[in-house]
Amino acid sequence: MKKQYLAGIVLFSLCFSAAVAQAQYYQLPEGTGPYFRLGVGPSFFENGQLTEFGTPVSSPVKYRTGLAADGAFGYAFNKYVAADFELGYVGAKIDNVPGYTSVNSYVYNVPFLANVRLSYPIPRSIVTPYIGAGVGGADVVFDTDNFNDGADFVFGNENDVVFAWQAVAGLRFQLNPEMSLEIGYKYFATEGPTFTYPPDNFSVGFKGVRTHSVLFTFEWKFW
Repeated sequence: MKKQYLAGIVLFSLCFSAAVAQAQYYQLPEGTGPYFRLGVGPSFFENGQLTEFGTPVSSPVKYRTGLAADGAFGYAFNKYVAADFELGYVGAKIDNVPGYTSVNSYVYNVPFLANVRLSYPIPRSIVTPYIGAGVGGADVVFDTDNFNDGADFVFGNENDVVFAWQAVAGLRFQLNPEMSLEIGYKYFATEGPTFTYPPDNFSVGFKGVRTHSVLFTFEWKFW
C-alpha cells in the first residue's frame, strides 16, 4: 500500500511538472491578450446651444472647462490592432446662457462605447503612436439648482440616452512588458438630448456636446 501511495505521489508530481513546463513553454504571440486602461484629464467643451425651453428656442451655451475620465477592458489581437468596451464620464458646468439665469447647472455625459485602436510600435523605442474610434451611446444628465428665463424655471436632474461617438489619438510609453502610460487627445460628440421635467412634462433641450479632452492614461496588459 505504501509503495502504491508513493508511486501515486511520484506520478502526480511528474504530471504536474510536465503541465507547468508546458504552460511556461506556451506563450501568447507578442502583443496579444487582454488589457485594462484607466484615464483622466481636462475636457474643453465647444460652445453649445439651448434648443428647447418649453418651446423651441435658440440661445448659445458657454461651458466652463470640465473633466473627462474613462476605463476600458479590451483585447489586443496583435501589437497593431485592439478592441475594447469603454465606460466614461465627460462633464462640465454651464458658464452662461444669454437671457437665462443658470444656478449651479451642469451637463454630465456617461458614455458607453465600443472602440477599435490601431497602434504602430516604433522599433527599438518605448514609444507607440496610436489612433482609434468608437461608437455607442451616452446617458446625458442635466443637473441644475435653478435654470429659468424669468417666467419658467426647472430644478433637479433629468437624463436622456443618445447616440455618441469619439475619435482618439496619442502616444503610449511602455514602462515594462505589462504596463504603459499614455498621453492622448479625445474628440467626443453626442446627439442632442432632451430632458423632461415633471409634473407638466416641461422640456429642456440642448444641442449635442462636442468636447476636446487631454487624457493621461495607465494601461495594464495581463498576459
